[in-house]
Amino acid sequence: MPIQVNNLFYTYLPKSPIQTEALRGVTLEIESHSFCGILGQTGSGKSTLIQTLNALLIPTQGEVHVDDFIVSNKKNKNKKIKQLRKHLAIVFQFPEYQLFEETVEKDVAFGAKNFGANKEEALKKAHQALNSVGLDESYFKRSPFELSGGEKRRVAIAGILAIEPDILVLDEPTAGLDPKGATDIMSLVEEMYHQGKSIILVTHDMDLVLKYCQKVFVLKEGQLVFEGTPSDLFKDGESNFSIEIPFLFQYANKLKNHGLPIDINRIKDTQDLIKQIKEWKQS
Repeated sequence: MPIQVNNLFYTYLPKSPIQTEALRGVTLEIESHSFCGILGQTGSGKSTLIQTLNALLIPTQGEVHVDDFIVSNKKNKNKKIKQLRKHLAIVFQFPEYQLFEETVEKDVAFGAKNFGANKEEALKKAHQALNSVGLDESYFKRSPFELSGGEKRRVAIAGILAIEPDILVLDEPTAGLDPKGATDIMSLVEEMYHQGKSIILVTHDMDLVLKYCQKVFVLKEGQLVFEGTPSDLFKDGESNFSIEIPFLFQYANKLKNHGLPIDINRIKDTQDLIKQIKEWKQS
């Protein structure tokens, strides 16, 4: 079943001099087993929105439906919150800052134990999750604080995978990583999508959006201002939503304006554009 957000409002510090409306009537639907992006400038409401999806924040008004779970300010509707957080898990920006155990395997096992697994089961889930993110048994007994930035990010993601969520929300998963680390993390995320998980990506990196996302939602000042494909968002070569257009689309639009028959909807990466240029030259 999809995620449905219905007329969602969220107010920080209500009835105070610094009351702030972070979400103002957001309504959207995220399809089952999809790879979508939530975009917008800093302060647009992205982080607030994703935290309502698993009841880390309770809406001031409106409801969130995640499969059979409901998040609402009506207390009688907020049932099985712990199960919801197992079903939909969030990997926050710089999640490696949340590492705290003395060994990698203990850190990854912590979440599984918190959701009811005994010590042996939790360690088994931790080892499986670590293997799935490309960290073998040589990492299990190491201190997480001795790892590289990319390795810490993998450990943090493994900690989420160990609780076996069906929907994974990633807030700026490549922030602070070098190009190779960012590529490795996104390859891992893409693999998780192909294994059946729904992925919700929050990012300022429009190249990631173009390459991976099937659909995007753009927030501005707490309101939904765009819903559609990345191609629809970027096709005009400019944005009305203060979103940076990927360089690849800027270049493709210039080629199109100079008479080349470039189909913007077919472009996900550089190879797609090169293929179209070759087709044009051979025609």
